[in-house]
Amino acid sequence: MVSIVGWFFVILLTGVIGFIGWWQWNSYVTLDQRIDQLDSTLLESAGTRVEKVLDAPPGSQVVAYVASSLVPIQNTIQVPVQTAPLATQNESAVRLVQD
Repeated sequence: MVSIVGWFFVILLTGVIGFIGWWQWNSYVTLDQRIDQLDSTLLESAGTRVEKVLDAPPGSQVVAYVASSLVPIQNTIQVPVQTAPLATQNESAVRLVQD
């Protein structure tokens, strides 16, 4: 009877170790897909660790153990400014200097 209980624990622990190994393997395999899909849960996920932020505004920092927040960006319309022409038709762009 004792050997049956022992084998039960061996099989149970082997299954737990196998599940943890599969979970880690699955997180590594799906990482590129999650990055391509711009998955925002990568920042808070227990299976990933953020070491560098490559695409952020200047001055952004990664602070350990602080939840991230997404801030909406305001769309601004830029109106082109008209500039005066540099040279008129009567004036040439190059002035010749003679001796």
